[in-house]
Amino acid sequence: MPVTFRVFSHPANIIPKPTTNERITDAQQLLESACYEQAKQCGELLQSSLDDEVQLSTLRASQNGFVRTAVYAYNEHHNLVIRPDDVWIAILTQFNFYVNAHARELRSYFVPHKGRKTLKIHASGTRYTIDIGDMSRQMTDLIHENVVDKGLREWILPDFTTTTPNDKIVCAVAMMATLSSYFAYEIRLTCGMPYVTLEGQKSDWEFILERLHKLEEFGSEPAQFARMLRPILQRFISAFDGAPNIRFWKKIAHYTGGGSGPVYLSGWITAFCAWSSKGRWLGTPVGAPHPEPSFNLDGTRSSGLLLDDVSYPLIDSQEIPPGYCEVDVFIVEGAARYDCLMVAGHVAMKGTRSPLSLALTPAHSQDTVQPSPQWFIFVKGGNTRLPDPEISLIPSPNSASSSLPGIPLALRSARYRLASQPTAQAQSAHSASSSHSGCRCC
Repeated sequence: MPVTFRVFSHPANIIPKPTTNERITDAQQLLESACYEQAKQCGELLQSSLDDEVQLSTLRASQNGFVRTAVYAYNEHHNLVIRPDDVWIAILTQFNFYVNAHARELRSYFVPHKGRKTLKIHASGTRYTIDIGDMSRQMTDLIHENVVDKGLREWILPDFTTTTPNDKIVCAVAMMATLSSYFAYEIRLTCGMPYVTLEGQKSDWEFILERLHKLEEFGSEPAQFARMLRPILQRFISAFDGAPNIRFWKKIAHYTGGGSGPVYLSGWITAFCAWSSKGRWLGTPVGAPHPEPSFNLDGTRSSGLLLDDVSYPLIDSQEIPPGYCEVDVFIVEGAARYDCLMVAGHVAMKGTRSPLSLALTPAHSQDTVQPSPQWFIFVKGGNTRLPDPEISLIPSPNSASSSLPGIPLALRSARYRLASQPTAQAQSAHSASSSHSGCRCC
């Protein structure tokens, strides 16, 4: 059974209704808002996990739907729901960045071959009708046949009591992306926070904890990543014994700095920001003793959180890494060959209504948030809905504050504006977020 516990005494705030510019109306709009750089390559969106208008109405785009949802819930006093699958997808996305940045050193661990081996799947249908989710699962079967570690697929793919078919697809794409330095993928077609709810069972969270030991096999940085994750998972698990560590949950996130300087994110949520999208280590120095706490002149702490003798980094708010992976896939339909890109991971925050507050809040209002993993596949070719990629982008004014998650639209990845003319959404994001400095009351 899921476990719900009170962290702060104040009631949950109602999530503000999205403005016209914030409202997500279709899958491509979510892709463009959350995954801007990838969306610039989108010539034609073929399929995605989003096909329900009701589902779309609950989503708000985010470059990292896990980290920023947690921080938003903390700052804006909303309930928070976390599934085992959400945490595992966040772990896999980070691991993907590390492996691709160290592909040469790790090659012998993953594959026996040299170069990139093309894995091909044959399917009936067209690029619009084939089951891309099933294709991604089949691709993990081919990967399994061609890797050295025969336990890798089982380790990566989730099997929790909360796991949905969509979660399996997202993790399958993450597996493909993680090993994209060693494999090319081709599909050939023949015609024809006041409250936190941890979902799932205690055993699901114990299963994630058990999986962490394998990270240590991949080098010192993944081993440090596992060390940062263990205290977090152990406290998730203890909550199922009726003893949630409220002090721990109050340390999920905090912003420090600001003014004319950078804004930093601290708290245990930074464990899920261990690598940049280029695989650059963002955590505390590997092997170094944990730093002594340091404080600013106003008495606020300037070093990261220390938990069970494990230190957690301060992350520049501009460097919170994406919560999704990308991988190239070729679809061959008859004589035509389509160069496609798959994107999958945490790209949104979902708003819901807590059963605990049904009688306390207005009808149809939402006061609870949770990460929302999704996936997309599209044919490359340039996106006419987005600015020309050749136009230079410059940092927007107050870019540090515009990345804060205090305003729903600021969950988006857009931190830049066109030198010529900003989009309406970018204007809205800047004007809304520039007046917000994050929660300081707790």
